[in-house]
Amino acid sequence: MQPAYRRYSQMPWTRDSSEHMARLDPETFYFQFRNLLYANRRNCCYICYKVERRKYHSRASFDWGVFHNQVYGGTLCHTELRFLSWFHAEKLRPNERYHITWFMSWSPCMKCAKEVADFLGRHQNVTLSIFTARLYKFQEEGSRQGLLRLSDQGAHVDIMSYQEFKYCWKKFVYSQRRPFRPWKKLYRNYQRLVEELEDILG
Repeated sequence: MQPAYRRYSQMPWTRDSSEHMARLDPETFYFQFRNLLYANRRNCCYICYKVERRKYHSRASFDWGVFHNQVYGGTLCHTELRFLSWFHAEKLRPNERYHITWFMSWSPCMKCAKEVADFLGRHQNVTLSIFTARLYKFQEEGSRQGLLRLSDQGAHVDIMSYQEFKYCWKKFVYSQRRPFRPWKKLYRNYQRLVEELEDILG
């Protein structure tokens, strides 16, 4: 049976027609990436991604953009699977090494964590770092096991700090050069989420 991500054919959510790079509007970023412990009305998951690829004995090149989950024909396709579908079809080559960085509004659910971990297990030339704004259902055992499985497979899993939010604002948001303005309790929530993640990963 094929991995779930191969059954989809998705492309990034939005693209700037001149630069061919996806960005978010500021309101979407502030709403979707706010690092609340319990977030209501945030049913989308966004990934701001950066792909560093390096052919053996050559300089690195970079791709970056944004994905989010979407419904096709009534079927929900999670963000991680959309990315893997695109990456596998458009970027992955056996003679290149890749380091992928995801800045996520939600951490992966149990099923997506399994798919991503299995993908990393099959492709030893790919490494992954995940920085997440929030932990998805972190009190449920399935979600916790999913994150642990990703870590065991070599993925670096961490919580987005002020520096990651600021970087994403500059790189992935139509900010019109406005500075990133941290919200109330950003640092306090960051500390609490770090503690939760440390408890999950042991």
